[in-house]
Amino acid sequence: MKLAFVVQRYGTDVLGGAERYIRSMAVGLAAEGHDVTVVTSCATSYEDWADVYAPGTSIEDGVTIHRLPVVSPRDNERFIPLHLRAVDAADLPLWPWAQDRWAQLMGPDLAGAEAVLADVAAEADVTVVVGYHYAQSLHFMRSIAAAGATMLVPTAHPEGAFHVGWVRQMFEHADRVLCLAPEEAALVELNHRCGHRTSVVPCPVDDIDPPAPDTIASTLAPLGLSAGGYAVVVGRVDPAKGSDDAIRFTAEVRRAVDPGLEVVIVGPGEANVSAPGVLATGFVDEATKTALVAGSGVLLQPSYMESFSLALMEGWLLERPALVQRRSGVLAGHATRSGGGITYADYLDFEAALTLLRRRPELGAELGARGRRYVRREFDWTVVAPAFIAAADAAASAGHERLGRARSRA
Repeated sequence: MKLAFVVQRYGTDVLGGAERYIRSMAVGLAAEGHDVTVVTSCATSYEDWADVYAPGTSIEDGVTIHRLPVVSPRDNERFIPLHLRAVDAADLPLWPWAQDRWAQLMGPDLAGAEAVLADVAAEADVTVVVGYHYAQSLHFMRSIAAAGATMLVPTAHPEGAFHVGWVRQMFEHADRVLCLAPEEAALVELNHRCGHRTSVVPCPVDDIDPPAPDTIASTLAPLGLSAGGYAVVVGRVDPAKGSDDAIRFTAEVRRAVDPGLEVVIVGPGEANVSAPGVLATGFVDEATKTALVAGSGVLLQPSYMESFSLALMEGWLLERPALVQRRSGVLAGHATRSGGGITYADYLDFEAALTLLRRRPELGAELGARGRRYVRREFDWTVVAPAFIAAADAAASAGHERLGRARSRA
């Protein structure tokens, strides 16, 4: 099958769940003999979209990659106030001109994208467009659909920006919508009424070899940590990712019931977070991250905005019990289906669940084992890849029928 992926960033050094998902699908499907193309930016950071890669076409791991330069880096002084308005758009919608401006400023605004995407879409059996709120999706979904069959992977979150008109039109032009979890599909159906065109196919998750006890010990010692004695959060320091809650709740638990509680936040962002009991490592390499997760007593996933959560799955592969934010329907759904985690919605939930897990390590071990079984059963490549191809086949068939009807009317 000839597949094209349109994604905002792509590369081995790009951080981000959606980007890692697309790279794993592209490389894995190319290895199975599919003809795979990726159209993306030259940027590695969503914060400014500054070009890092050279523009042009290359082949990496069997995947043809077209990298397009960004017209101009994001102007956050102009973008952030408008984006905050868009987040509240469910109650106070943006005017059409403001939606257009929001879509442009969101970025990445790619030079020559429309012509490249039209050519790629015309050649592909199906073009897979990723992300509901990036410029390459918001601006070009219509023209991609005019050239070929489309599948939208929205990676949707329940925020105000999901309701603006520019987002809605993407779903109208998608021959198939692919969601990563049932809760995301329910959100899409509630807002955009395309359930009959929706498939649920999760992200593939590779197994992880647990690090040796000596490796864990040598990683923890310089940080003053002991195995099993701390909770770990994997993700950037960002209020939308729940880092503020994790920091505040940790301080309150230490004050009220457990002065020895420590939380380690592993990921990019404000590495100098200064709060009692909280260690923010900033970005670390994969081996260090794995050792920090494997050595923890609890994997904490406090994010409100998740469409899948690879960090949660990787924690379960290392048999860590999970404590997850219940207000994220996706996280709560994973915890319920797996039996591998406890959910919380507020501080009292958080305190009770964390205290229980710290006092009963045997319960944590059982939850971690259940989580691992869930990930290996549901998200192995041999399960995900055929389901993805089936959804792509459905998109291709629907798109070709749609284009045939359009040509017959012309």
